[in-house]
Amino acid sequence: MSPSTSFNIYCMSYRRPNAILTKNCFEYCTYVVREEEADAYRAAGIDDMLVIPDGAVRSFMSTLYWIIENTPEPVIFVADDDIEQFVYRLDTTAYIQGEDGQPDKETITAEVERIAQLISDLGIGYAFDQNSIAPYAYDQEFKFVGVPGHLRWINKAAFKATYDPADPAASDVDMMMQELLKNRVILQPRYICVKASMDTNDGAARTRKGHLVLIDALKNKWGKYYGYNHKRNIPQILVKR
Repeated sequence: MSPSTSFNIYCMSYRRPNAILTKNCFEYCTYVVREEEADAYRAAGIDDMLVIPDGAVRSFMSTLYWIIENTPEPVIFVADDDIEQFVYRLDTTAYIQGEDGQPDKETITAEVERIAQLISDLGIGYAFDQNSIAPYAYDQEFKFVGVPGHLRWINKAAFKATYDPADPAASDVDMMMQELLKNRVILQPRYICVKASMDTNDGAARTRKGHLVLIDALKNKWGKYYGYNHKRNIPQILVKR
């Protein structure tokens, strides 16, 4: 990052003090946890922590927007808490790691900072990775529409999406759709992605019924621009770029 631009890496975590993963991928990382869980995370070795006051958040999306609104840096990166490895992907995939098999923190951090600098320089509000790490899902270095994965870059000066706790469509997909509507552009780097743990976070996982409610809410809100392939269990962003 440019010395004139303040930046930080955040990891939003909930009910996972005994499965600390994401911070092992970066040279620096601030964990964002709820106040009632702060002591458990401290006991697990997390010393760089941003604590959310009791009652301030109630869901994944309210936590994400809380981080955007309550951090001092103009450009931030927010990662999920279950990331094991970062991956370079072109026609094949390669873990970004050292000879010991551990994540190459210096390279990974530099890549995250590079994309943060890009959205700052270009005046783009939101960037995110892709869910799939399969080589066949790679078709270009960057795309300007897509479904969010585990990583998010926010440039607050340009970011326009807002959170309404009463909106049943509130989700990472809705955030992306809002940015497309209001800014006309997002950035999805497709050459870099992550391998995440298959461990289930009981506090974050949606029920099947809740998942279907969200799909219907997104369809109602975004109409022809959003679809869902139930056979393949994947959302479809039907915005032509």
